[in-house]
Amino acid sequence: MICLSFELVQKCVVKGVTNQLVMNHITSKVYKMDTAALNGHKLRKPSFFRSIRLWIVVLVIVWILTDSNPKDTAGFLFMWTLPAFFLLLTAYVSYTHKRANASTVDLLNVNDNGLWSHEFQNTKMTIDTNRELLTLEAGKRKKAYKFSDVKGWRYHLANGGEIVALDITGMLGAKGHNNLTRLKNFENSGFFIQVRDIECPEWQIKFHPRKGRFHHERGIRDTEMQLKQWCEIFDQTLNKTTATR
Repeated sequence: MICLSFELVQKCVVKGVTNQLVMNHITSKVYKMDTAALNGHKLRKPSFFRSIRLWIVVLVIVWILTDSNPKDTAGFLFMWTLPAFFLLLTAYVSYTHKRANASTVDLLNVNDNGLWSHEFQNTKMTIDTNRELLTLEAGKRKKAYKFSDVKGWRYHLANGGEIVALDITGMLGAKGHNNLTRLKNFENSGFFIQVRDIECPEWQIKFHPRKGRFHHERGIRDTEMQLKQWCEIFDQTLNKTTATR
């Protein structure tokens, strides 16, 4: 009876250890997958030549040139000019937005190298946990600060202020006003870092949505999620380092 109990206990221990090892392996894989998702989620680089609208314009022109009566070709091409122009214009606008979506470069502790960086347009920030340095860039200005010189960080996401008009004259005026408002909102938004620096006490790092447009709800949500993510990165890297001293 004692031998049977010992064997039963032994099997339970082995089973428990095996289950724990399996769970640790799964947890490790999930962590690696999450890290890969943060670093490897790169949008496909957009190309104007992949636009469906562009190829519609090309195919219609080819069809006119090959299948229409030679006497009617010039007329058909002339009739297709205006629709083709609008198709190409909208295709180019869509391409510029997709290009902006894919222009953000984030490298988040790749292979546990201790480096966390974000780059968009002419702004960039890099956290180096190995040297305990925060490097900030904005235009031609670039400086590195010790973690102890960083006073705080926050984010601001400006939106709204657009107007709607129902008549043609009002719509033309509203378009100009809305474009200016959207540009102003973008310029006032971003990640703001306060440092002990008399020349430049606060830095602004630009952000842009990876999905949607900056002034649309989808783009606003995506941008805000990126900004919150970087608040968490600062909390876990800078606060963790200063707390261990």
